[in-house]
Amino acid sequence: MVISRICKALLGGCCLLAALAVSAQQQLPGVLGLSYRIGRPSIPAAAYQKITVTEFRSMVSKAFRTSGFSLVAVDAQKNKSTIFQFRFDAYPKVEPKPMIFVSADELPDERKRCNPCFLRFAEIRNASEFETLPWMTQYELSALLVPAIDNAYATIESNGHRDPAWERFNYKRQWAGERNLFGNSFTGIEFSSLKEAVAGAYRNAGFIPVESLGGIRTPEDTLAFSFPVDPGKDGGAIYTLKLRRQYDADGRCYPCEVVEEYDPYQQLPPAGLSGIVGRATLESRFTAARSAAYEAMRADLERHLRPGSVFSIPPKQAPLGSPRPPPTPPIAT
Repeated sequence: MVISRICKALLGGCCLLAALAVSAQQQLPGVLGLSYRIGRPSIPAAAYQKITVTEFRSMVSKAFRTSGFSLVAVDAQKNKSTIFQFRFDAYPKVEPKPMIFVSADELPDERKRCNPCFLRFAEIRNASEFETLPWMTQYELSALLVPAIDNAYATIESNGHRDPAWERFNYKRQWAGERNLFGNSFTGIEFSSLKEAVAGAYRNAGFIPVESLGGIRTPEDTLAFSFPVDPGKDGGAIYTLKLRRQYDADGRCYPCEVVEEYDPYQQLPPAGLSGIVGRATLESRFTAARSAAYEAMRADLERHLRPGSVFSIPPKQAPLGSPRPPPTPPIAT
Protein backbone atom coordinates (compact mmCIF):
# COMPACT_ATOMS: atom_id res chain seq x y z
CA MET A 1 0.00 0.00 0.00
CA VAL A 2 2.82 2.37 0.93
CA ILE A 3 4.69 1.56 -2.28
CA SER A 4 1.54 2.24 -4.30
CA ARG A 5 1.08 5.68 -2.72
CA ILE A 6 4.73 6.59 -3.29
CA CYS A 7 4.62 5.53 -6.94
CA LYS A 8 1.50 7.59 -7.53
CA ALA A 9 3.15 10.66 -6.05
CA LEU A 10 6.32 10.25 -8.05
CA LEU A 11 4.34 9.87 -11.25
CA GLY A 12 2.01 12.78 -10.52
CA GLY A 13 2.88 16.06 -12.14
CA CYS A 14 5.66 14.43 -14.15
CA CYS A 15 6.02 17.26 -16.65
CA LEU A 16 6.65 19.85 -13.94
CA LEU A 17 9.04 17.58 -12.07
CA ALA A 18 11.04 16.93 -15.21
CA ALA A 19 11.45 20.67 -15.71
CA LEU A 20 12.46 21.14 -12.08
CA ALA A 21 14.95 18.29 -12.36
CA VAL A 22 16.68 19.86 -15.34
CA SER A 23 17.00 23.26 -13.72
CA ALA A 24 18.02 22.02 -10.27
CA GLN A 25 20.60 19.52 -11.45
CA GLN A 26 22.43 22.31 -13.23
CA GLN A 27 24.46 24.65 -11.05
CA LEU A 28 22.79 27.99 -10.56
CA PRO A 29 24.56 30.93 -12.21
CA GLY A 30 26.71 33.40 -10.29
CA VAL A 31 27.29 33.47 -6.54
CA LEU A 32 24.01 31.68 -5.73
CA GLY A 33 25.32 28.55 -7.43
CA LEU A 34 28.24 28.41 -4.99
CA SER A 35 25.96 27.72 -2.02
CA TYR A 36 22.56 26.54 -3.20
CA ARG A 37 23.11 23.10 -4.72
CA ILE A 38 20.22 20.68 -4.85
CA GLY A 39 21.37 17.56 -6.64
CA ARG A 40 18.35 15.20 -6.67
CA PRO A 41 15.15 17.19 -7.12
CA SER A 42 13.12 14.16 -8.21
CA ILE A 43 13.38 12.83 -4.63
CA PRO A 44 10.96 14.60 -2.27
CA ALA A 45 12.32 16.46 0.74
CA ALA A 46 9.69 14.82 2.96
CA ALA A 47 6.27 13.14 3.02
CA TYR A 48 3.44 14.03 5.39
CA GLN A 49 0.29 12.33 6.61
CA LYS A 50 -2.35 12.64 9.37
CA ILE A 51 -2.81 16.33 8.63
CA THR A 52 -5.28 17.90 6.23
CA VAL A 53 -4.13 19.37 2.94
CA THR A 54 -5.12 22.78 4.28
CA GLU A 55 -2.90 22.26 7.35
CA PHE A 56 -0.06 21.08 5.13
CA ARG A 57 -0.26 24.19 2.97
CA SER A 58 -0.44 26.40 6.05
CA MET A 59 2.64 24.73 7.53
CA VAL A 60 4.70 25.34 4.37
CA SER A 61 3.49 28.91 3.90
CA LYS A 62 4.05 29.89 7.53
CA ALA A 63 7.58 28.47 7.57
CA PHE A 64 8.64 30.53 4.56
CA ARG A 65 6.89 33.70 5.78
CA THR A 66 8.70 33.37 9.12
CA SER A 67 11.99 33.20 7.20
CA GLY A 68 11.47 36.50 5.39
CA PHE A 69 9.42 35.46 2.36
CA SER A 70 6.07 36.81 1.20
CA LEU A 71 3.52 34.35 -0.12
CA VAL A 72 2.56 35.40 -3.65
CA ALA A 73 0.31 32.52 -4.65
CA VAL A 74 -0.55 28.87 -4.11
CA ASP A 75 -1.22 27.38 -7.52
CA ALA A 76 -3.26 24.24 -6.89
CA GLN A 77 -4.62 22.45 -9.95
CA LYS A 78 -6.41 19.14 -10.05
CA ASN A 79 -4.14 16.17 -10.86
CA LYS A 80 -1.08 18.42 -10.91
CA SER A 81 1.55 19.46 -8.43
CA THR A 82 0.72 22.38 -6.15
CA ILE A 83 3.17 25.26 -6.51
CA PHE A 84 3.86 27.66 -3.64
CA GLN A 85 5.24 30.95 -4.97
CA PHE A 86 7.24 33.10 -2.55
CA ARG A 87 9.02 36.43 -2.94
CA PHE A 88 12.12 37.26 -0.89
CA ASP A 89 11.78 40.81 0.39
CA ALA A 90 14.54 40.87 3.02
CA TYR A 91 17.16 42.33 0.67
CA PRO A 92 15.98 45.70 -0.68
CA LYS A 93 18.93 46.34 -3.01
CA VAL A 94 17.74 44.12 -5.88
CA GLU A 95 14.83 44.34 -8.29
CA PRO A 96 13.11 42.18 -9.26
CA LYS A 97 13.00 40.28 -5.98
CA PRO A 98 14.08 36.62 -5.86
CA MET A 99 11.15 34.31 -6.53
CA ILE A 100 11.11 30.91 -4.84
CA PHE A 101 8.90 28.10 -6.13
CA VAL A 102 8.21 25.09 -3.90
CA SER A 103 6.23 22.21 -5.36
CA ALA A 104 4.20 19.60 -3.52
CA ASP A 105 2.33 16.49 -4.61
CA GLU A 106 -0.85 16.28 -2.54
CA LEU A 107 -2.64 12.93 -2.40
CA PRO A 108 -5.64 13.41 -0.10
CA ASP A 109 -7.88 10.66 1.18
CA GLU A 110 -11.65 10.92 1.34
CA ARG A 111 -11.38 13.20 4.39
CA LYS A 112 -8.95 15.51 2.57
CA ARG A 113 -6.08 14.43 4.76
CA CYS A 114 -2.60 13.91 3.31
CA ASN A 115 -2.21 10.32 2.23
CA PRO A 116 0.55 11.41 1.81
CA CYS A 117 1.59 14.92 0.74
CA PHE A 118 5.08 15.13 -0.73
CA LEU A 119 7.11 18.31 -0.18
CA ARG A 120 9.82 19.01 -2.73
CA PHE A 121 12.88 21.22 -2.90
CA ALA A 122 12.79 24.97 -3.43
CA GLU A 123 13.73 26.39 -6.81
CA ILE A 124 15.15 29.91 -7.13
CA ARG A 125 13.10 30.61 -10.20
CA ASN A 126 14.78 33.80 -11.45
CA ALA A 127 18.35 33.06 -10.33
CA SER A 128 19.78 33.93 -13.75
CA GLU A 129 18.60 37.54 -13.37
CA PHE A 130 21.10 38.15 -10.56
CA GLU A 131 24.16 36.83 -12.40
CA THR A 132 24.94 40.25 -13.89
CA LEU A 133 24.74 42.14 -10.59
CA PRO A 134 27.98 43.43 -9.02
CA TRP A 135 29.78 40.63 -7.21
CA MET A 136 29.39 42.24 -3.79
CA THR A 137 25.64 42.55 -4.31
CA GLN A 138 25.49 38.88 -5.29
CA TYR A 139 27.49 37.92 -2.20
CA GLU A 140 25.17 39.91 0.08
CA LEU A 141 22.05 38.46 -1.53
CA SER A 142 23.31 34.90 -1.31
CA ALA A 143 24.27 35.32 2.37
CA LEU A 144 20.66 36.27 3.15
CA LEU A 145 18.64 34.17 0.71
CA VAL A 146 20.24 30.73 1.08
CA PRO A 147 20.13 30.69 4.92
CA ALA A 148 16.51 31.89 4.72
CA ILE A 149 15.60 28.86 2.57
CA ASP A 150 17.50 26.63 4.99
CA ASN A 151 15.63 28.10 7.95
CA ALA A 152 12.25 27.59 6.27
CA TYR A 153 12.96 23.90 5.71
CA ALA A 154 14.31 23.55 9.27
CA THR A 155 11.04 24.99 10.58
CA ILE A 156 9.04 22.57 8.45
CA GLU A 157 11.17 19.67 9.67
CA SER A 158 10.54 20.59 13.32
CA ASN A 159 6.77 20.46 12.84
CA GLY A 160 6.62 16.67 12.61
CA HIS A 161 3.64 14.87 11.01
CA ARG A 162 5.94 13.06 8.57
CA ASP A 163 4.92 9.82 6.92
CA PRO A 164 6.68 6.95 8.80
CA ALA A 165 7.39 5.30 5.45
CA TRP A 166 9.99 8.07 4.90
CA GLU A 167 12.72 7.64 7.48
CA ARG A 168 14.36 11.04 7.22
CA PHE A 169 13.98 14.62 6.14
CA ASN A 170 15.94 14.80 2.88
CA TYR A 171 16.68 18.51 2.73
CA LYS A 172 20.27 19.25 3.76
CA ARG A 173 21.28 22.72 4.91
CA GLN A 174 22.91 24.46 1.95
CA TRP A 175 24.61 27.46 3.53
CA ALA A 176 28.15 26.56 4.65
CA GLY A 177 29.62 30.05 4.89
CA GLU A 178 30.95 32.52 2.35
CA ARG A 179 32.40 31.13 -0.88
CA ASN A 180 34.31 33.12 -3.50
CA LEU A 181 33.52 33.21 -7.18
CA PHE A 182 37.14 33.02 -8.30
CA GLY A 183 39.78 33.08 -5.54
CA ASN A 184 40.84 34.90 -2.39
CA SER A 185 38.67 38.01 -2.29
CA PHE A 186 39.80 41.45 -1.09
CA THR A 187 38.05 44.77 -0.49
CA GLY A 188 39.04 48.30 0.50
CA ILE A 189 42.52 48.16 -1.04
CA GLU A 190 43.69 49.89 -4.22
CA PHE A 191 44.21 47.51 -7.10
CA SER A 192 47.80 48.68 -7.67
CA SER A 193 48.65 47.99 -4.01
CA LEU A 194 47.07 44.55 -4.17
CA LYS A 195 48.92 43.68 -7.36
CA GLU A 196 52.27 44.78 -5.94
CA ALA A 197 51.73 42.83 -2.71
CA VAL A 198 50.92 39.66 -4.66
CA ALA A 199 53.86 40.14 -7.05
CA GLY A 200 56.23 40.76 -4.13
CA ALA A 201 55.10 37.59 -2.35
CA TYR A 202 55.96 35.49 -5.40
CA ARG A 203 59.24 37.28 -6.15
CA ASN A 204 60.44 36.71 -2.59
CA ALA A 205 59.45 33.03 -2.84
CA GLY A 206 61.72 32.49 -5.87
CA PHE A 207 59.38 33.06 -8.80
CA ILE A 208 60.83 35.21 -11.61
CA PRO A 209 58.47 37.85 -13.09
CA VAL A 210 58.09 37.87 -16.86
CA GLU A 211 56.69 40.76 -18.88
CA SER A 212 55.22 38.73 -21.71
CA LEU A 213 54.13 35.25 -22.67
CA GLY A 214 54.96 34.01 -26.15
CA GLY A 215 55.85 37.53 -27.28
CA ILE A 216 52.48 38.92 -26.18
CA ARG A 217 52.56 41.45 -23.37
CA THR A 218 50.53 40.28 -20.39
CA PRO A 219 47.42 42.35 -19.61
CA GLU A 220 47.21 44.54 -16.54
CA ASP A 221 45.15 42.02 -14.60
CA THR A 222 47.61 39.14 -15.12
CA LEU A 223 50.84 38.38 -13.27
CA ALA A 224 53.18 35.96 -15.05
CA PHE A 225 56.18 34.22 -13.52
CA SER A 226 58.75 31.64 -14.45
CA PHE A 227 59.68 29.05 -11.85
CA PRO A 228 63.24 27.69 -12.26
CA VAL A 229 63.11 24.10 -13.37
CA ASP A 230 66.86 23.50 -13.26
CA PRO A 231 68.59 25.92 -10.87
CA GLY A 232 71.29 27.94 -12.61
CA LYS A 233 69.82 27.42 -16.09
CA ASP A 234 67.53 29.49 -18.25
CA GLY A 235 64.00 28.35 -18.85
CA GLY A 236 61.33 27.50 -16.35
CA ALA A 237 57.74 26.52 -15.79
CA ILE A 238 55.19 29.23 -16.56
CA TYR A 239 52.99 30.21 -13.61
CA THR A 240 50.29 32.88 -13.88
CA LEU A 241 47.82 34.65 -11.61
CA LYS A 242 44.64 36.35 -12.75
CA LEU A 243 43.44 39.36 -10.76
CA ARG A 244 39.71 39.80 -11.32
CA ARG A 245 38.39 43.14 -10.13
CA GLN A 246 35.43 45.34 -9.44
CA TYR A 247 35.58 48.71 -7.71
CA ASP A 248 33.59 50.76 -5.23
CA ALA A 249 32.77 54.46 -5.66
CA ASP A 250 36.25 55.41 -4.37
CA GLY A 251 38.04 53.21 -6.89
CA ARG A 252 39.08 50.55 -4.39
CA CYS A 253 38.64 46.81 -4.75
CA TYR A 254 35.02 45.78 -4.19
CA PRO A 255 36.11 43.08 -4.52
CA CYS A 256 39.29 42.01 -6.29
CA GLU A 257 39.94 38.26 -6.44
CA VAL A 258 43.25 36.51 -7.07
CA VAL A 259 43.07 33.30 -9.09
CA GLU A 260 45.90 30.86 -9.67
CA GLU A 261 46.14 29.78 -13.32
CA TYR A 262 48.88 27.45 -14.47
CA ASP A 263 49.17 24.16 -16.31
CA PRO A 264 50.80 21.44 -14.18
CA TYR A 265 51.09 19.29 -17.30
CA GLN A 266 53.02 21.87 -19.32
CA GLN A 267 56.03 20.72 -21.32
CA LEU A 268 59.20 21.55 -19.43
CA PRO A 269 62.62 22.32 -20.95
CA PRO A 270 64.77 19.23 -21.60
CA ALA A 271 66.64 18.24 -18.44
CA GLY A 272 69.93 17.03 -19.91
CA LEU A 273 72.45 15.06 -17.85
CA SER A 274 73.30 17.96 -15.58
CA GLY A 275 69.67 18.70 -14.82
CA ILE A 276 68.65 15.33 -13.47
CA VAL A 277 69.22 16.27 -9.84
CA GLY A 278 67.36 19.57 -10.18
CA ARG A 279 64.46 17.87 -11.95
CA ALA A 280 64.21 15.31 -9.14
CA THR A 281 63.64 18.09 -6.62
CA LEU A 282 61.35 20.19 -8.83
CA GLU A 283 58.05 19.25 -7.21
CA SER A 284 59.29 19.73 -3.65
CA ARG A 285 60.90 23.09 -4.54
CA PHE A 286 57.80 24.28 -6.37
CA THR A 287 55.49 23.21 -3.53
CA ALA A 288 57.64 24.97 -0.94
CA ALA A 289 57.91 28.17 -3.01
CA ARG A 290 54.18 28.23 -3.77
CA SER A 291 53.32 27.72 -0.09
CA ALA A 292 55.75 30.49 0.92
CA ALA A 293 54.13 32.89 -1.54
CA TYR A 294 50.64 32.12 -0.26
CA GLU A 295 51.72 32.53 3.37
CA ALA A 296 53.29 35.89 2.56
CA MET A 297 50.06 36.97 0.87
CA ARG A 298 48.09 35.84 3.90
CA ALA A 299 50.29 37.85 6.29
CA ASP A 300 50.19 41.00 4.15
CA LEU A 301 46.62 40.97 2.86
CA GLU A 302 44.44 39.05 5.30
CA ARG A 303 43.16 42.28 6.85
CA HIS A 304 41.69 43.20 3.45
CA LEU A 305 39.73 39.98 2.96
CA ARG A 306 36.11 40.40 1.92
CA PRO A 307 34.00 40.36 5.12
CA GLY A 308 32.94 36.85 6.00
CA SER A 309 35.44 35.18 3.66
CA VAL A 310 38.60 33.35 4.71
CA PHE A 311 42.02 33.08 3.10
CA SER A 312 42.58 29.73 1.39
CA ILE A 313 45.28 27.91 -0.54
CA PRO A 314 43.73 26.00 -3.43
CA PRO A 315 44.72 22.35 -3.88
CA LYS A 316 47.05 21.54 -6.75
CA GLN A 317 45.70 19.62 -9.72
CA ALA A 318 48.83 17.49 -10.09
CA PRO A 319 52.59 17.65 -9.46
CA LEU A 320 54.33 20.11 -11.76
CA GLY A 321 55.61 18.39 -14.90
CA SER A 322 53.21 15.44 -14.67
CA PRO A 323 52.35 13.64 -17.90
CA ARG A 324 49.16 15.02 -19.37
CA PRO A 325 46.32 12.54 -18.80
CA PRO A 326 44.51 11.20 -21.86
CA PRO A 327 41.33 13.05 -22.84
CA THR A 328 38.13 11.76 -21.29
CA PRO A 329 36.07 9.96 -23.94
CA PRO A 330 32.64 11.48 -24.60
CA ILE A 331 29.73 9.85 -22.83
CA ALA A 332 27.47 8.02 -25.25
CA THR A 333 23.85 9.10 -25.02
